[in-house]
Amino acid sequence: MSEQHFDLAIVGAGPAGMAAAIEARRHRLRTVVLDEQPDPGGQVWRNVEAITTRRPQDLFLFGTEYADGFAFAQRFRGCGADYRPGARVWQVELAVPAPKPPVRLALPTGGAIDTGPDDEAVHDERRRTGADRHLFYTDARGAHHVAARHVLVATGACERPMPLPGWTLPGVLTCGAAQVLMKSAAMVPAVPPVLVGSGPLVLLLAVQLIRAGVKPAAVVGTVPAGNRLRAAARLLPALLAPGYLSRGLSLLGALRRAGVPAFASATDLRIEGSERAEAVAFRSRGREHRIAARTVLLHQGVVPNASLWQSLGMEQYWDAAQRCFRPVVDIWGNTTLSGVLVAGDSAGIGGAEAALCAGELSGLSVAWQQRRIDTAERDRRAWLARRALKAHWSVRPFLDWLYQPPPALRVPADDDTIVCRCEEVTAGELRGLALSGVAGPNQMKAFSRCGMGPCQGRLCGLTVTELIASIQHRAPAEVGCYRVRAPVLPVTVGQVAGLDRMPGG
Repeated sequence: MSEQHFDLAIVGAGPAGMAAAIEARRHRLRTVVLDEQPDPGGQVWRNVEAITTRRPQDLFLFGTEYADGFAFAQRFRGCGADYRPGARVWQVELAVPAPKPPVRLALPTGGAIDTGPDDEAVHDERRRTGADRHLFYTDARGAHHVAARHVLVATGACERPMPLPGWTLPGVLTCGAAQVLMKSAAMVPAVPPVLVGSGPLVLLLAVQLIRAGVKPAAVVGTVPAGNRLRAAARLLPALLAPGYLSRGLSLLGALRRAGVPAFASATDLRIEGSERAEAVAFRSRGREHRIAARTVLLHQGVVPNASLWQSLGMEQYWDAAQRCFRPVVDIWGNTTLSGVLVAGDSAGIGGAEAALCAGELSGLSVAWQQRRIDTAERDRRAWLARRALKAHWSVRPFLDWLYQPPPALRVPADDDTIVCRCEEVTAGELRGLALSGVAGPNQMKAFSRCGMGPCQGRLCGLTVTELIASIQHRAPAEVGCYRVRAPVLPVTVGQVAGLDRMPGG
């Protein structure tokens, strides 16, 4: 295997990754895009090319925002980037040649941290040493390695875990998984499902199912009444965001017109069944309810897909509104690690439109750092993207506080509820360890194997952090998260052995 050098390596071909690649290629940067999926588009535009060309009759299911992804995917394919689909990046190795000078970055939560882009000395050093960041990935042909001067992590988002009694029964899926099946395989539930949870995706999927001829048996909302009051205080800036609230009202209207039963502020949720899901039981507005259901779709928002950037050890902070860890980044996506950027939902949930803007800004920043454009041109080109990004982010405080999951659905009170699906570790076992004084998730992992399974803590990590925090009366930021190490995705010994040249070897 011969090592391949690039100016920019992008992990992820969703909106942020594609936008960054298009911008980088506009400035003649040698760019490689490594994406786990077989086609560009990420989750939001999954399979948009195939549906547009082979199943155009299905476009109406997903709406005009989805259909718009086709033109952007075509722009990405034509930009000249080295696009490698089906590439699962399992390690990024950094070898920074020189320290960077400090620049003050303001945190969304207040305060600041010293970081920033490269200075003259680092630019000169890089020109002498060449590429200094190495990415390892596997595809259908085996394991491979590329090197790049800059790395952009644009891995998008993943669904927040929703641990409640019965959530591991057959017949229980996430709303995101159901939407993936619709987009990739034109599959819909054979029986009317019950949708449980909160967030825009619950409403969107319910309407998409109606368009596909599968009317949901019910939508069980879990937004606490108190959330609406906190969100109302943030409504005015949200009104300035382009189209978000009107789209939400349109979805609610479509559900009402279709006659889908809706329940609000549900508590005491549980999925009943012995061999598979049979019913959803809950309490809403003082009454007990039980709805028969063989298919249950769960969702309570999305969080950054953080494994790759967390494995690099960059500075991060706890976002109290989004209830997750986010990397410290500036407006360009620069992190506290020299030459490493994070953009799009992997840096904090903002949606597809915000991700497009963030990816464009990251591409401009890399072009500037590699001396393809000067500061004046960078700022001139960035003006529209920065303005649009600000508008898209203006709705986030309203949405984040409105749809913030209640504590009972982030940290299960029932001791028998499974938290770690891979190792079948229950909330009761973890609660006992937290009461005994474990220092954090990593020590808890050693005692319980929680987080040691194939998902490497992606499905239980946030639950574990908040469980320890609630038991020990500590802040989630103080508790911390799993220490992520490479490989961040499963890779076999044979695949690693197939790498016939390692950096420095």
